[in-house]
Amino acid sequence: NGLGFQVASPASLKDAKKSKAIGDLLVRLERAQKWVFEHPEEWAKVWAQETGLPYEVALDAVKLTYGTRVPVAIDAAAIASEQEIADTFAELKLIPRRFDFEDYVDTRFNRDLPPSSTTPRSYGKASS
Repeated sequence: NGLGFQVASPASLKDAKKSKAIGDLLVRLERAQKWVFEHPEEWAKVWAQETGLPYEVALDAVKLTYGTRVPVAIDAAAIASEQEIADTFAELKLIPRRFDFEDYVDTRFNRDLPPSSTTPRSYGKASS
C-alpha cells in the first residue's frame, strides 16, 4: 500500500512531555517533507554530499521517493489496508500469528492531515 509509519513506545505515548515532543517531531517532519518536495535540487545536493552518492543519483531518488511523500492520517482505510497485509502475512506464516493492527495505532497525531488515500506528490517524469 506504500504507507510508512512513525513508531513510539506505549510508555512514551503515555508520558505527557514525551507525547508533546512526538507531536512536535511529526509537525517538523511534515514541514521537512514539504521543503524537500519544493527544493529537490537543494536537498539532493546535501544528501549527495552526506552519502557520497553522485548528485544525479541523489536527485533521481529524491524525485522518485523522498520528495513525493505526503504525511497522511492513520484513518480507517489505512488501518484496513494494513490489517489485510498483516492477515496475509499470518496466513502465509511470515509472522507467527494474526493480530489486530488497530491495537497498535494511536490517532491523536492525525491533526488536519489528509486521508490515507491521498495521492503522493509528483514531479512528473524523474530526471535522468
